[in-house]
Amino acid sequence: DITIAASTSVGTGPLSAVFTVATPQDIPVAPPENFEASDVTSTSAVLSWDPPPPDSLNGEIIQYVINVTVQETGERFQLTSVTNSLTVTGLSPFRTFVCIIAAATSVGLGPFSVSFTVVTPEDVPASSPVSISSSDVTSTSAVISWGPPP
Repeated sequence: DITIAASTSVGTGPLSAVFTVATPQDIPVAPPENFEASDVTSTSAVLSWDPPPPDSLNGEIIQYVINVTVQETGERFQLTSVTNSLTVTGLSPFRTFVCIIAAATSVGLGPFSVSFTVVTPEDVPASSPVSISSSDVTSTSAVISWGPPP
């Protein structure tokens, strides 16, 4: 809301009637802040963050977009959330996930954050060794060979 008054060296006159101006939305000009992972297991993690600073929102945030790259394989995937946190499941054990996050208004997506890394811990093997074979078998010994689990 805006009011205007004229002014001279003698003083200020009466205020005008209230005039309302609404600016249109735009994309955020800063990324979300304080991105972190908690409750990280070998296959899941809870991601959370703060919205961009208030003076950079440029409208109502309607969605967050998280781009993820699996460092070991180069695989990429995208996650979205309408809140400031997200539980991610189906992750692979003992992997490094490099994440960037951006906020969006109805106009579009703002800038992405600097990268943030989530590392899932090792887990027990999901399957048994393969190609098990024996050789040099005698009455008191044998050489057993195998390959790693797939």
